[in-house]
Amino acid sequence: MTAIPRPPSGVRAPLVVASAHLLACAAFLTVFLVRRDGLPDPVATHFSGSGGADGFTALGSFPYQALALLLVPALISGALVHATRGARVLVALGCGVAGLLGAVMVSVVLGNARADSADRAHLGLATLGIAVAVAAVAAGLGVLAAGRSAPPAPATAAAAGTTPGAVPRLDLREGESATWTRAAGSRPMLVGGGSLLAAGAVLVPFAGWGAGIGLMVGGGVLCACAGARVTVDRHGLTVNLPGLPRPRVRIPLDRIEEAERRDVDPLRDLGGWGYRAVPGRSGFALRSGEAVVLRLTTGSEFLVTVDDAATAAALLNALAGRARTANGGG
Repeated sequence: MTAIPRPPSGVRAPLVVASAHLLACAAFLTVFLVRRDGLPDPVATHFSGSGGADGFTALGSFPYQALALLLVPALISGALVHATRGARVLVALGCGVAGLLGAVMVSVVLGNARADSADRAHLGLATLGIAVAVAAVAAGLGVLAAGRSAPPAPATAAAAGTTPGAVPRLDLREGESATWTRAAGSRPMLVGGGSLLAAGAVLVPFAGWGAGIGLMVGGGVLCACAGARVTVDRHGLTVNLPGLPRPRVRIPLDRIEEAERRDVDPLRDLGGWGYRAVPGRSGFALRSGEAVVLRLTTGSEFLVTVDDAATAAALLNALAGRARTANGGG
């Protein structure tokens, strides 16, 4: 009997990030409750470049605002880490933010507790240095605790519908036309956009519309850009936002040397999500997984992540081959 390996858990990394933020909340609450009797009212919560206090908050609302500041990033980073199957970069970023914010909040409490009054509270550059050091340690420990991210499913010849080394190509009869189209979506971007919308709604009662509306607008834009329509036809390959003629990316048939299906990782292959360009490669990646990869006549590659990429690649090869024959290219 052949043992089937158990897939990596998709819950561990988000739990590590959430735990880092909860530890930051616990550290802040512990210090706040211990030093509460010695805190001024209001407390200094904003400091100038020289370290002097220039913004104040009522003592009664200060812990709630501080906890909101710690928990909103937890919601956003935890959702993104879950959606990206535990990407190590996002785990490190989420835990680092937790360490940084936790250290700053604790320092604010201690700075107020040491001062005779709120306007005499002071936070110097040493505080920022300590916070950055705590963030670095938290990021490193978070990556170690989360373990390796879940790898994408390996591409196989059966999944691509071809034999190894073969170039997929549909058989089109003389004069026959075909069009292939699919919607492509990004769960990380959709989750991230929804998280920003929720975070903005949470911040409005605590920090006012100025802080909340920016997050909500950013979340709305992110949600709107979380999908794309990919089309293969006689014009080549076209990528555009659903229902909108512009903006769009089009690769005409005369620029396509060969198309194939390949599994890609946006961070590894393009440096991130969305429309990206790196030396020798560009593309539109909204998620990890299968993608249509075009080898262009310039020698570079263009890719777009979409389901049923093998069919799209086979049709592109057939249409591009027909176009070359019609132009006398063989």
